[in-house]
Amino acid sequence: MLLQMLVIVLLSSWIVEEYLNNIYLQAYVNDVVQADGSLIAILTVIGGLGVALGLFKVLKSTHTQIGALVAQPQVPTSARVGSSSVSGVDLHPMVAALKAEMAQHSSMESIPPVEFKQAPSTPVQAPPGPPPTRTLAVVPTTIVTGNLPVLKRTIPEQDKRDNSHQ
Repeated sequence: MLLQMLVIVLLSSWIVEEYLNNIYLQAYVNDVVQADGSLIAILTVIGGLGVALGLFKVLKSTHTQIGALVAQPQVPTSARVGSSSVSGVDLHPMVAALKAEMAQHSSMESIPPVEFKQAPSTPVQAPPGPPPTRTLAVVPTTIVTGNLPVLKRTIPEQDKRDNSHQ
């Protein structure tokens, strides 16, 4: 199972690296997603509903099994502890002593109730916070409007002629 996970992770990382470095694979994947995106979304929703329905069915069957177990008649706890289901088996002396001790105690000792005392009420003061800060409105000093500058294409021979005339 660990080997399968390792193979899946290795192949997944390989295809991701291939996608990131191969423009043809990127173009193919983008075209497929654009063309079949709605189909992929519909199949994903149907698959999710199928998984949810399957989990609900398992939950319902488990609930039915638990209900059947709860409906069975219960044997009292003290009678069940003292009796042995297998009568002809020799038990370890420690196990026999523990069973005898558990049979003598019909119920566990109850835990004494915890008493809560009201603490004297003292006003709680919040720690002093930092002083309030003022926010300043920042106004840009440079506003760019219009198109971005574009370099003019020049021919080197023409530049030489233009420079020689000057």
